[in-house]
Amino acid sequence: MGLVQLLKSQFLCHLIICYVFLVSGLIINLLQLCTLPLWLVSKQAARRINTKLGYCISSQMVAALEWWSGTECTLYTDPKSYRLYGNENAIVVLNHSFEIDFLCGWTFCERFGVLGSSKVLAKKELSYVPVIGWMWYFLEIVFCKRKWEEDRKTVAQSLQNLQDYPENFWFLLYCEGTRFTPKKHQISMQVAESKGLPKLKHHLLPRTKGFWVTVQNLRGTVAAVYDSTLNFRNNETPTLLGVLSGKKYHADLYVRRIPLEQIPEHEVECAAWLHKLYQEKDGFQEHYNQTGRYPGPIMTPPRRPWDLLNWLFWACLLLYPLCLLLARLISSGSMLTILASVALCSAASVGVRWMIGQTEIDRGSGYGNKEVPLKSN
Repeated sequence: MGLVQLLKSQFLCHLIICYVFLVSGLIINLLQLCTLPLWLVSKQAARRINTKLGYCISSQMVAALEWWSGTECTLYTDPKSYRLYGNENAIVVLNHSFEIDFLCGWTFCERFGVLGSSKVLAKKELSYVPVIGWMWYFLEIVFCKRKWEEDRKTVAQSLQNLQDYPENFWFLLYCEGTRFTPKKHQISMQVAESKGLPKLKHHLLPRTKGFWVTVQNLRGTVAAVYDSTLNFRNNETPTLLGVLSGKKYHADLYVRRIPLEQIPEHEVECAAWLHKLYQEKDGFQEHYNQTGRYPGPIMTPPRRPWDLLNWLFWACLLLYPLCLLLARLISSGSMLTILASVALCSAASVGVRWMIGQTEIDRGSGYGNKEVPLKSN
């Protein structure tokens, strides 16, 4: 292990990164709260400001992946489609197999300049989580309770609200509904057998209703679906803790652009189209496992410096007063003060480990673990 790698693996470095992220995130959440009166005067101006503020949070996580861990993301795509990325609204369909696949999706957004305006379909519970959840609330992220009868109207209305969004945006969608695990895959394939659907080897059955509602309510707003399939070389199992420790991964992303007009409008036909799409995604994964690459040429979107510069700005702004405070506490020589500082650092350590633990696969959502066939897809 080199000296730089050894330094990156130290908990003090992790604590500094998380301190900057959490404190800057709360400051940005407060600034977002201050934009509420502006919504009454100019909705579009408030949206643009929140896009920039949201970027200040999410780009810190992308910077950790790109600049701190040095993870490489190789893009396989058609050159004609490549020219359109970042210049149009799109629905991005991602597979959900890795702990940091969302981070690779954000990196894809960052490379094409749409990170601040990117959208997702997220669990309602996340809207109450400080920093990320609160940021998403002001970015008009679409939240759902995973109860179809309750979600149908609210999700449709949230999507329709994006029709006049002032910035180009990508709507990132995990049609599988939950992260891939062997247990969930086994149950999902039991459902496929009960419904007479083709079985998948590398994916769970897609949840077609959410996809259909998304497509129907964004017709005329988005131009295409970007079918995106992610894998990591050498059977790597990337984790957020690994990224935080500076471990370098090698991601390969295959993206193909499908014009929205090619997707059927009728719900049943749209569901059949999505099932076929996932059969093709399964084929791409099998091709990758056999050859170590995806089909098509490699394109190299430039790495933008703004995510790194943003992190450096917040680090300089927040670490200076922290260092002054620590120096004053140490110079005071008070045993009570020193013990309080140690307790505070210990609490921060536990909090950081808990947050990272929530991203681990074996601590993930239990959605999809019920061992009963679903009545609807």
